[in-house]
Amino acid sequence: MENKIKAWIKLLSAPEIGNALAVKLARMLGEPTTFIYHNPNKIKDLDLISNRTRDFLLDGKSPLEWRKISDLIEEYKIGFISILDDDYPAVLKNIFDPPPFLFYRGRIKLEFLLRAIAVVGTRKPSNYGKIMSADICANLAKKGFTIVSGLAYGIDSIAHKSALEAGGKTLAVMGTGVEQIYPTQNKWLSEKIIENGALISEIIPGEKIERWNFPKRNRIISGLSLGCLVIEGNRRSGALLTAKFAVDQNRDVFALPGDVNRDQAQGPNYLIQQGAKLVLCAEDIREEYELVMDKEVAALPELARDEKKLFELIREYKSGIQFDNLIIKTGLQVSELSDLLLNLQIKSVIKKIPGNKIFPLF
Repeated sequence: MENKIKAWIKLLSAPEIGNALAVKLARMLGEPTTFIYHNPNKIKDLDLISNRTRDFLLDGKSPLEWRKISDLIEEYKIGFISILDDDYPAVLKNIFDPPPFLFYRGRIKLEFLLRAIAVVGTRKPSNYGKIMSADICANLAKKGFTIVSGLAYGIDSIAHKSALEAGGKTLAVMGTGVEQIYPTQNKWLSEKIIENGALISEIIPGEKIERWNFPKRNRIISGLSLGCLVIEGNRRSGALLTAKFAVDQNRDVFALPGDVNRDQAQGPNYLIQQGAKLVLCAEDIREEYELVMDKEVAALPELARDEKKLFELIREYKSGIQFDNLIIKTGLQVSELSDLLLNLQIKSVIKKIPGNKIFPLF
């Protein structure tokens, strides 16, 4: 694992390499270990990169401060997954600018993401915002939803804490490395999240805190979720940016209406004007997923590798996907796809309706 992490960091730190090109190279050539440290001939004549980039990748040196990074990973028991891994969240793979890799503390399980809702809002909520966010998040958690937020002051912290107190799961997407708890007052909360979900970040351990990493991580908060609920925030807030990412990613957007005379209500009220669903209680969100939610939360049955891959693709289309579109997206033969769909129907994780449309049931 150490060599794998080192190679990914080396790739992403190369000059002229950003997320998109790093992901493209990995999808073309495989894990970076295979073309940086062990088989440099793979990129010797590659047109996608400049001579400067090629020289950097082939110099044989470890990434800057690698020993410090390695020590932090060991000290804080930090996990790592790349976009090539089967357990990388499938819902993130197809967003604009997916993170090439994620560091995490805790557990990222498929079942956590089957019913994930992002809850975001201002760092300075009103009493109304505090009460409503706590009530909505607790009730969503009791119904089996995973609450995804950003571990910031205010609504984020209330969302995480309420989910935990209700016995639910929660994921915190951070704008720092997962070993750096920010704000520091949330250290106790972060430890509880690790026990009942995960701290997640694309930031390499040991990197200093940078202001621009916080809005950037919002695309991951929305990308991990079925939909995004905005509790409070003004028109220029990070919460509204997360809602914009949600729209761009074809996720649902929900908003809590507020007093038109309050600055914190401007953002959610604006979103409602633009078509976001007005939310007064947790049931308003739950009913949007009535087709895929049982009265009682059921465990996802064990799926074979091919079944799991197909199911995760179907899950990206909560309103259903046509059989013909699945043929195009999977590249499978009709008979192969039909067999896999039959297996998923038998295991009660999908539903097929007249017109050859398939819905996820989880």
